[in-house]
Amino acid sequence: MTANAPEGWEEVFSGACVEANLVQAVLEANGLKPVTREFGSQALWSGSVFENCRVYVPVGQLEVARDILATERDSGA
Repeated sequence: MTANAPEGWEEVFSGACVEANLVQAVLEANGLKPVTREFGSQALWSGSVFENCRVYVPVGQLEVARDILATERDSGA
């Protein structure tokens, strides 16, 4: 498994899995279809700081996703 985005998808978030779940929920609530991929040592330390997740959206949704996430960040939500 590589850390690269799957073909036809673009990464919009990389970080802790709990944050990735929130990003995915925000994007889904806005009508997008994100997917999350989990990397790390979750088999050994589930919930640890070693977990890393990435959220991807289809290439055609990239700009909308970035706008949504920027708006959320700016609003302090």
